[in-house]
Amino acid sequence: MPDRPIRHHEVHGIHRVILDDGANALDLPLMAAVRDAVADLRDHGAPPLILASSHPALFCPGWDLKQLATADRGRVQATLEVFNSLILEVFTYPGPTAAAITGHAVAGGWLLALACDLRVMATGRPRLGFAELNLGVPIPAGSLRMVRARCSSFAIDETLLRGEGCTAERAHELGLVHRVEPVEQVVVAVDRELIRLTSRPARGYAATKELLLGEAWRAMRAGFAAEDKLFLECWFSAEAQQRIAELASSLGG
Repeated sequence: MPDRPIRHHEVHGIHRVILDDGANALDLPLMAAVRDAVADLRDHGAPPLILASSHPALFCPGWDLKQLATADRGRVQATLEVFNSLILEVFTYPGPTAAAITGHAVAGGWLLALACDLRVMATGRPRLGFAELNLGVPIPAGSLRMVRARCSSFAIDETLLRGEGCTAERAHELGLVHRVEPVEQVVVAVDRELIRLTSRPARGYAATKELLLGEAWRAMRAGFAAEDKLFLECWFSAEAQQRIAELASSLGG
């Protein structure tokens, strides 16, 4: 396992923040590292950025259930708070953002990809989806506002309420990803699209994002205390705890 859970480098003005923490399950250090890297780029002019993964089969599987299966309420609440701040940081980033989805993106991992303006996914085996309902918990309230802003009602009905994953091809049909490419072409396609986006004036791009998404941003910044409490109540329900424990056990390692 690397000492630092992400890698960050710049190529031709495009910054790549690469999840580099084994299977990239979202624990507190990984979430904080991605959030802080994005915040630092925001402070330095909000250049175009790509979120990607070094894992050959996983973009991000969501929260680290092996750590959280036996966690107390304080630890789960802290995880929720840091996750909320991560999603908000990416979703409200003024410059162009893209997710290069070369592996599975599930639950919190799919929400992280959905926070990006552009999503390109590899064809073949990778799947994405909202898995929260299968565990017995809702999507965090802030992320739900983002989902409403990003996805059609039909896509929400099919993927969120049914709790089923989908292939890249189906995700493209539903409008969840913008393009599908062979795995070796995903980052190339993302680079090409970001170069095209950044050929336009940055101030206009940022202003358009804010006008389009500002209502959701303001709600997310205000927070959802009652909804977060409901999330935690669902997490610690007997049925959800059993499902979380079973899934954590099946992950092994």
